[in-house]
Amino acid sequence: MLRSAKARVAGHLNYYAITDNATSCNNFVYRATHILYKRLNRKSQRKACNWDRFNQALKGIGWPCVLILNDLNPFRSAEAC
Repeated sequence: MLRSAKARVAGHLNYYAITDNATSCNNFVYRATHILYKRLNRKSQRKACNWDRFNQALKGIGWPCVLILNDLNPFRSAEAC
């Protein structure tokens, strides 16, 4: 389940991580992480894992973080000076 969620989040970020869209991408990753945590703990009456263990599992699989891959305005930093 973690690997397929990682692939979906990485694909979303590869497509949408462009200039001026970092806030929306951060929001997507935040919500996807929380939904995945809820789904993992829904399997039984008691919690399957806590946040510390869940974050260790995400680090183990290499959970994607938001990086702006396509800068649509490469001259913006030169204009700010």
